[in-house]
Amino acid sequence: MLYDDSRRFRYDVLTPEEMRAAEQAAFAMGVPSLLLMEHAAAAVTDELEKALGGDCRGKRVLFLCGTGNNGGDGLAAARLFAMRGGRPTVYMTGEPKTPDAKTNRGWAANMGIPLLNLREEKEPLFGASGFSEEFDGAVDALLGTGLRGAPDDLTAGLIRAATSDFAGGKPMIAVDIPSGIDGETGAAPGAFVHAAVTVTFHAPKPGLYLTGHREAVGNIAVADIGLWGLQELPAGKTPRTAYTLRALHFLRRREMNAHKGDSGRVLIYAGKLGMAGAAALCAKAAVTAGAGLTTVACEREIMPILQKLVPGAMCVEIGEAVKRPPAFDVLAVGCGLGQSEGTWENILKLYDPEKPAVWDADALNLLAKHPMRLGEKAVITPHPGEAGRLLGWPMERVLADRMETARALAEKYGCTAVLKGDVTVICADTGAGMEFYLNTVGTPALAKGGSGDTLTGITAALLHDAGPLASLELAALSCLWHGMAGIVGEEKYGQRELTADQLIGCLHEAEEWGRHAFGQPSGL
Repeated sequence: MLYDDSRRFRYDVLTPEEMRAAEQAAFAMGVPSLLLMEHAAAAVTDELEKALGGDCRGKRVLFLCGTGNNGGDGLAAARLFAMRGGRPTVYMTGEPKTPDAKTNRGWAANMGIPLLNLREEKEPLFGASGFSEEFDGAVDALLGTGLRGAPDDLTAGLIRAATSDFAGGKPMIAVDIPSGIDGETGAAPGAFVHAAVTVTFHAPKPGLYLTGHREAVGNIAVADIGLWGLQELPAGKTPRTAYTLRALHFLRRREMNAHKGDSGRVLIYAGKLGMAGAAALCAKAAVTAGAGLTTVACEREIMPILQKLVPGAMCVEIGEAVKRPPAFDVLAVGCGLGQSEGTWENILKLYDPEKPAVWDADALNLLAKHPMRLGEKAVITPHPGEAGRLLGWPMERVLADRMETARALAEKYGCTAVLKGDVTVICADTGAGMEFYLNTVGTPALAKGGSGDTLTGITAALLHDAGPLASLELAALSCLWHGMAGIVGEEKYGQRELTADQLIGCLHEAEEWGRHAFGQPSGL
């Protein structure tokens, strides 16, 4: 059974190591490994058949198979494709090395399927411009999720030929992950396959989302191969996607007698002359996301601007605020602040580790200069550049393994880390080890100044109002709601045209979308 990524809202995500542990647990319970390979092959063949217009009969498809179990999946799929009337050809990068792959090679040979071992072929069957034969589609079963480093020369040549031959309308179906892409980090240090569809087994792998080449993954289909419910997820480094609308169920409906004091007091230290807009967007997002009372502590010069832009928020001059801090439940700091030492001193005077806090933008740059542990109630929201400064890492290291970067941030600063990006990695130590969420919901329409300020405001509001959830879940929920609002905004205003102010205006529609998708009627 396939679970299409466009219709399912939540997946548990397993690293390749965790997936191997899940398989071993199933084998220990008596599940035959060959049966799991057959289920995987059936899922790949189903997706291939759909990509070929719903009929395999008479279609010529090239199966690219490596020597491991990923290649075994491809060999089994070639056999099933032939049984549906297709005409498969198999190019192998060597003889199979695993027992199940060897078995499927034998079965395919017995059916008369052409099996060509490229390491033994004297005549070249492919070149940089593609393959010497014409095919209607292809299946990539070369490397799988166990890849570390770049493919070898033969495999890289096959991948380049496939990239050339199947760049147009002919479909390429990847088995578990496009070959050449690391299953955990998404790194692609050499040649990699560009797939139209990736059929991944049991659970998506982080590399499908974290790769810098997401267009190469194509559409993701998650196939049940017979592992669901057989074992608990392995303990430890277990990421989970926030690709789920279920979380919006936890946005509480307020009591009939609720008043503004019940709904959270957010204090925002943000803005300076020339950057008042950042403070305004943060405050407006907090108000719109549900904060009962929002106060902006800022320089006196921008108070009239903020009072006009966000009439629902109060303002207090920062000098007065540090002397007599307004009552607040959540603190948000950083948007458009500047990085003077006086600003850092003001942050320290306002910050209370016993209360939830969101640190963003200039507050993070100041934190990088004055590292300290913030505590489990704090959330930091760096983009990759800010993350590099916080850790003292070059950008290449930050982007090479974003889960490891988020882990390092959470460990160093003792808080929830939100590493922003096209896929946002949210990480915190839950007491039983580091736990991760990957938020895959979003749009390039959010790649615009002010988007981060709105996320800070939303997160500040939810840290009080979202019910019995820890900072990790609240941060993931904030990223999800923010990304959903971006999708709504793109549909209404356009990918290029959406502004941060319009984004805030889309929060209600995004919330209603979430409640409807989860099955929670509006008004409850």
